Amino acid sequence: MMAPMSSPPHMADTQFWSGRTVLVGGGCGFWGSYVVAQLAAAGARVAVIDNLESGRLDRVPPAHGVELIEGDLRDAGTCARAVQGRDCVINLAARASGMEYSRAHHGEMLVQNLLCGLPLLEAARTAGVERYAIMSSSCVYPDDAPIPTPELDVFTGRPERVNEGYGWAKRIQELAGTYYARESGMKVTIVRPVNLYGGNYRWESSEKAHVIPLLVKRVLDGEDPVVVWGSGDQRRYFMHGSDAAAMLLRLIERGAGPEPVNIGFDDDTRIKDLVELICDVSGSRPRIVFDTSKPEGQFRKCVEPTRLLELTGGMRPTISLRDGIAEMIEWHARSFHS
Repeated sequence: MMAPMSSPPHMADTQFWSGRTVLVGGGCGFWGSYVVAQLAAAGARVAVIDNLESGRLDRVPPAHGVELIEGDLRDAGTCARAVQGRDCVINLAARASGMEYSRAHHGEMLVQNLLCGLPLLEAARTAGVERYAIMSSSCVYPDDAPIPTPELDVFTGRPERVNEGYGWAKRIQELAGTYYARESGMKVTIVRPVNLYGGNYRWESSEKAHVIPLLVKRVLDGEDPVVVWGSGDQRRYFMHGSDAAAMLLRLIERGAGPEPVNIGFDDDTRIKDLVELICDVSGSRPRIVFDTSKPEGQFRKCVEPTRLLELTGGMRPTISLRDGIAEMIEWHARSFHS
């Protein structure tokens, strides 16, 4: 059973989506699971294309008749076949990992994210698809970006150092989408989400894990002490995947783009407060040790939400961090004790 939410979740516009044919790249992945479910509930005719390297079949809601295409977006022929007859393509496919893995594999993150992004975009342009959504990332911003970070022109300076390869891949995808919107008339929406989490997360390894599932696992596994990289004073904004999916769909509905839009807000949380919240919700009382010999990334990472609020009509998250952590504790039980 899911954790209680602070208010009813946003719903996609049934009038807009009903009957539309939508292809979701990487729809069996973490964020895709929320996007696909909301599209299907709104009456869209949804097809998912995924190579299942990191996705799971049980993330596709069969009750809504979602079509599954098992295929690799790095293959141009597969992409060309998949986009035929689609009104909208949403590409959520990405090779994304936590800081520990990403900072040591910039080349892999650059190449693999370009390969799973550009062929589908090209296929959609060639097939005359009307709408296309590109998932960029807040990792495109440089380390010295103003905080909270507005939607900067990211071709000045380098992306954040710990995710530089990933950041460059997302920058190039944004650039390609902007060119194609200008040259072909395709309605391109570009979003830059910040630190998504939720109970549909798939655990791979500690090295590749993102911060919330990693800390939840350490606390719930009974580690004592729990060692946290950095001072604990570093700050991050976190958003539940369901809220981020709803905001993405609203932006597509309203034809936002191709100017990038942050999906995130400026009410960030200290990592030490996050750990304390996990302990409080779970009833755990381990000793917490902050290892300042380890990198902690940018000291503060959150974004300016003005454009998001304007384009979505004032949408804000419905799931509080406390409720989201309660859901992640249930995620831990399902993932490691079922």
